[in-house]
Amino acid sequence: MLYERPPQFPLPDGWGFRVIVAIASLMRSFGALLAMFSVVTLVDFFYVPFMSFVPLPRDIGPSLLRAVPEVLICVPISWVLLRFGHRLSLRELGIHTGLSAIREFVLFTFAGAISVSLVVVPLIFLGLGAFRQSEARIQNPWIVLLCVLLLFLASCSEELVMRGYAFQSLIQPLHLLGALIATSSIFAVLHLWNPWASEYSIANTFLAGCVLGMILVVRRSLWAAIGAHFGWNTMTPFLGVNLSGMPLQITGYSVEWRGDPTITGGGYGPEGSIVCTALLLILLFFLIWLYYRPKPIEAVAGEAV
Repeated sequence: MLYERPPQFPLPDGWGFRVIVAIASLMRSFGALLAMFSVVTLVDFFYVPFMSFVPLPRDIGPSLLRAVPEVLICVPISWVLLRFGHRLSLRELGIHTGLSAIREFVLFTFAGAISVSLVVVPLIFLGLGAFRQSEARIQNPWIVLLCVLLLFLASCSEELVMRGYAFQSLIQPLHLLGALIATSSIFAVLHLWNPWASEYSIANTFLAGCVLGMILVVRRSLWAAIGAHFGWNTMTPFLGVNLSGMPLQITGYSVEWRGDPTITGGGYGPEGSIVCTALLLILLFFLIWLYYRPKPIEAVAGEAV
């Protein structure tokens, strides 16, 4: 993994020098993020006109379709940063191949789907919401599959950007806590202008970024973080609720909330609920415990190989 590689040059001791290195590392990581966002924005000028030909609702179509150029751009930029900055491959970001990658992705896809269900379903059973019949905005099953594919690409691009090079290159100079705070803060800010966003949704997005970062370092696989992100995002519309403020209605039912939006998440979806806050905190502390618990000597030796 990138964050486990020793520094390319020996670093002198001293807090003053460590601060300089930390600032330089922040500038390098944020520069990588800026490069990715800038290129994606430029590509959008040529890509947006073709979005009208895709049969998706106009209020959510562009957000989903933007995942395609994001992935196509973020992968080569990450490769360039690793190849010429560290002489490493994409595998060092946790993008490995084979059956282990499939296993990590599938396992954490189910984990993400179960997690969001643990937020929504209990609220419905407590009478704070109820399913009601509604017309699906996306009725063609092939378009539903397209939406699922785009949600997968969106999860890949967001994790590659936020938990890829930018996050992992900050762990050594800022330590794990600093890297989590820096990248999760940006992750939260990117959701600030979503419909129905609130202080709770932004706080939960920050916590979700921390949880996804801990999943990466605990499992040593970016596929695990991608799977958790994808499972949450895909299960949310199938539960009949909004996804981060987006009404991605692909079923013939939706949830009508009756309780306080602070508890239910309201129009933003489960990410705006304090129930989600509690769940994310539990997951975060559990992952921290897993990361710092004493490991058997055999496991440590296996990771060092």
